[in-house]
Amino acid sequence: MLQPSNRLTLIDAMRPPPGYGFGEAMAVTFTLDLRALLAAPAAFVFGQAGADVQSDDQTAEPIELLHAIRSHSDHITVFCQAGEIGLPPSKRVFAFLEQSVVPVTAPRGGVVHPKIWVLRYESISDPGVSTLRVLCSSRNLTFDASWDTLLRLDQTDSPSGCDLTPLVALFDGLTERATSPISEAHAARVNRLGMMLQAAKFARPPGTDDLRFHVMGFDDPEPLLPSGADRSLIISPFVSNGFFTRIHSGGVSELVSRPESLDQLEPAVREAIGSIYAFDDGSNPDLTDGEDSLSFGDPGRPLRGLHAKVFAFETGNRAAVFVGSANATGAAFRNNVEVLVEMTGPKTTLGIDRLCGGTDDEVGLRALFQTYMGGSVAVDPDDSTLDGARRRLAQLVLDGFVAETTSGWEVTYKSDSLVELPDGITATCWPLSNAGNLQPVDSGKSLCVTFQTTLESMSGFLAMKLTRDETEATTGFVLPVTLHGVPADRDRMLLKALVGNAERFFRYLLSLLDENPAGMELVDAIDQMTSDTGHSDRQSGFYLPVLENLLRSLRRDPAKLISVHPLVMDLHGDDALPEGFMELWAPIHQIAVEAMRAET
Repeated sequence: MLQPSNRLTLIDAMRPPPGYGFGEAMAVTFTLDLRALLAAPAAFVFGQAGADVQSDDQTAEPIELLHAIRSHSDHITVFCQAGEIGLPPSKRVFAFLEQSVVPVTAPRGGVVHPKIWVLRYESISDPGVSTLRVLCSSRNLTFDASWDTLLRLDQTDSPSGCDLTPLVALFDGLTERATSPISEAHAARVNRLGMMLQAAKFARPPGTDDLRFHVMGFDDPEPLLPSGADRSLIISPFVSNGFFTRIHSGGVSELVSRPESLDQLEPAVREAIGSIYAFDDGSNPDLTDGEDSLSFGDPGRPLRGLHAKVFAFETGNRAAVFVGSANATGAAFRNNVEVLVEMTGPKTTLGIDRLCGGTDDEVGLRALFQTYMGGSVAVDPDDSTLDGARRRLAQLVLDGFVAETTSGWEVTYKSDSLVELPDGITATCWPLSNAGNLQPVDSGKSLCVTFQTTLESMSGFLAMKLTRDETEATTGFVLPVTLHGVPADRDRMLLKALVGNAERFFRYLLSLLDENPAGMELVDAIDQMTSDTGHSDRQSGFYLPVLENLLRSLRRDPAKLISVHPLVMDLHGDDALPEGFMELWAPIHQIAVEAMRAET
């Protein structure tokens, strides 16, 4: 069941089922990479997402991706731990995500750590029909190259389906833990999806008799894991002595973790465990240039290797498996907000050997378990002060005030409370869309910084970077800011600026009409749209190949033209099309529609 070759990406799991389109979603993640959040709307529309959104050229966003982001970002609510939004490259396109992100804190002093998506899809043929999907993962919303678990549950009409009502309490609790009041749109979405969750049933994974969600961190902790079992296995990248002495002191048959985590267990704890393994997938754990200066807890520090969390128990011929976000640490079970999904069933389908063993055709996960030989205790760098300062600073409630000036626009970012930085730590800030415009953050004062900008480049994300003066270690994060006084046409102007000149639009249109789409992925379209030359002579020269391709598609595949039409009309509504293009497009599209009608 956990074969290394059995892989499903989070983006793949988000794609709508056949016959459905995206409606809305709410999610929670610990660490958030805004580039990964850009990929989510793309997953709802077309198949080539993932790495395509990672280009650092802010002028090269694929037009179809921009359309997907603009169309769907207002229908997504993503809760994340305050201070855990990593620093991405400066890109104006992140402005479309400003209304999607809600920073939150944990009520018991830990962190908000679940990785859950609740997605609603709408029937394409019958708009009044919708269905839900729930994703429970150990993976954050990032591009980390780590080993994780992902459980996908789809709504079913069967009355014997499982109940996911505990998730309602999770998202209701998160709305109350937001660092600033959430918008009416977010509150309504959480309420609406919560009511649907309460009324829905979900199909259980094959081989399971029962499935239950456990939400931890809002009430006093109660015993969750079985106190005794014939055999047990725990897979966790992070472990602590407190988990094995206070949370689960009944003994463990097998433990799998990272070597550096196992090194920090006390000898007496290790001796009480039957077998200990270090997870080894053969990857290189070394940090690349630029990553080695990041603090240990920096949200931009990449995760590699083991990141899955699995707790498996066997008693007689029965088995219970817990997957989700919780590590085998005391903090996970006492202080953090966490989610674990408990699945029970026969040992033949959910047993430890079934989970980790291979088959005649492929190796199992156990092939990546190497006997732990012990080692010197690895002490993590003392970055607690730096990381703690980041999380405290992230709880500032900021407002941004937009004003038009004689030379353009300016945004002033203000906080009501004081900035408090430990001695020896300095901080700078800048609008996420403009990394070159840095200003210092003064400790002991309320934040009040003003940046000159343009309508297209103003940002509702304020980036911050903290530096320990003594060691030059750094940590950074992004802080969502409520902007006041934003002109109504800001989004339209931003989209128009990102689509760019006529040449770039025509290059992208040619890629959409290409007769060999398998050879034209979105990353290729990005490469073709990097030119910012926009002289009229070159623009007019592009009409000939565009017209030829439009007419060829009209003759050979009119359905392709019809599929492109919604994108063209949206761009037309935003005044983002090249001058005169609609006069070319309208009659060709009409003929394509008539051709399709004739075929049916």
